[in-house]
Amino acid sequence: MTDHYLFADEPVIAQEGLNERWKILIVDDEPEVHAVTRLALSDFKFLGRGLEFYSAESGEEGCKLMREHPDAAIILLDVVMETDDAGLKVARYIREDLDNHFTRIILRTGQPGQAPERTVIINYDINDYKSKTELTAQKLFTAVMSSLRSYRDIMSIEHSRRGLEKILHSSADLFSEQSMDTFLDGIVQQLSWLIGGVRQVLYAEIDPERNAEEFTVRAAFGDEADNLFGRPVKAALPIEALRELKSVVATGKGFYSDTTALIFCPSHTRATGGLLCLTGIARPLSDAERDLLRLFSEQVQVALSNVLREHDCQQFVGELVERVLNLEHHQLLEEGKAQHPAGRAALILADALAVDGKEQGQLALAATLMAIIGHVAEPTLATDSNAGRIYYQRLMRLTHGLKNRDNYAGVIPLLQAACATRYERYDGAGIPGEVAAEQLPITQQILALLAIVYAELAVGKQPAATLKQLSAEPEGRFSPQLMDALRNHLATVLATLENA
Repeated sequence: MTDHYLFADEPVIAQEGLNERWKILIVDDEPEVHAVTRLALSDFKFLGRGLEFYSAESGEEGCKLMREHPDAAIILLDVVMETDDAGLKVARYIREDLDNHFTRIILRTGQPGQAPERTVIINYDINDYKSKTELTAQKLFTAVMSSLRSYRDIMSIEHSRRGLEKILHSSADLFSEQSMDTFLDGIVQQLSWLIGGVRQVLYAEIDPERNAEEFTVRAAFGDEADNLFGRPVKAALPIEALRELKSVVATGKGFYSDTTALIFCPSHTRATGGLLCLTGIARPLSDAERDLLRLFSEQVQVALSNVLREHDCQQFVGELVERVLNLEHHQLLEEGKAQHPAGRAALILADALAVDGKEQGQLALAATLMAIIGHVAEPTLATDSNAGRIYYQRLMRLTHGLKNRDNYAGVIPLLQAACATRYERYDGAGIPGEVAAEQLPITQQILALLAIVYAELAVGKQPAATLKQLSAEPEGRFSPQLMDALRNHLATVLATLENA
């Protein structure tokens, strides 16, 4: 490339067709500037990608061009066009109206005195300022190269931020299929920009519900990403990767070419594992980058394995509890009474408090479950508030597996509501201290009272001593109505619980 000045009359070279290019916008009212700029940068490449040029000859057209191409890497912007400050107005429009802080703005002017460099740099969010009289081919090359590097780094940070945002968002409920999808989306987005110069990143698994024979795309970032989710990965892989797919899965060894990477990681909880594919790589991957991809695959499999374990555990707990409920439910239907002492005690107190008949049956079943899990997840009367919070979270985890049990649609919500307010008090001084008085249903108070009895029983304290201590407490833990019912029917409740 020569160092002759750019703005002489030179022939225009046709733009070479490339699939992957950096967008460059040229906004200038001199047609020869467009032609010479394209010529000077015609053989430019960065990270294996050439340039794609778009032109406008006025500030108004420049604003329109930016609206149409918000992903432009650089805008080469003339200052003086239809007005003396047209370019400055475009720069302000990009940053303020379009809120685009990614595109690199290089101002070019043939009349630097009209827009002094110091003033422009201070007052406008631009990235470079060049006088046309000093802008040689080599200096233009240098300015574009440095701006593209800045743009790449800024976009890498931005995509990493977005990817991390997805990961953090999914972490709130990581042990679910939906959150894992968000987690994977965030990871592949980060990988795309951390590696750099990658056209497409895919993560695929075998989904028995869709196709048990081939890998299905579960997360994608890059070209046509929205159209690839849920499709067979073979539809997106280049021929060279397709040829190696069976070998990669069979041996577990990754495949790397100049443009493609294919990594497989087996699962410890599934018959197969996950497949990570990068296509359109602009340069050979370093050993550190290959290690990063391998680590990604392994860690995703660990996360997915934990999801499956959690799902299986919840399913097991739910089915186990349902069997217990079936026994109790059958007893209530056949004989009109509860089988478990906790259920019978709950019915005594519910009847004394005039609880509705249908609610009484649900309460008896919920009390039975509460008694069964009470020794695992319930604090005693001596438990302090910090330990109470730990027990509260443990109880919520245990009942999480009881969701979606249609046969007991009324029982499970009652039990879960009781868990949520288990450490509340009638006087509002409980954990987390947000529910009080009439907001605390009597059925939940009955469950909480019986939970304390069974928690104390688990550490060797008999129901008589526990109920005596509760009866002697100052008012506040439970409503006066419940405490009156307990005192009035204490002998009957004790007789029911003495064989617990």
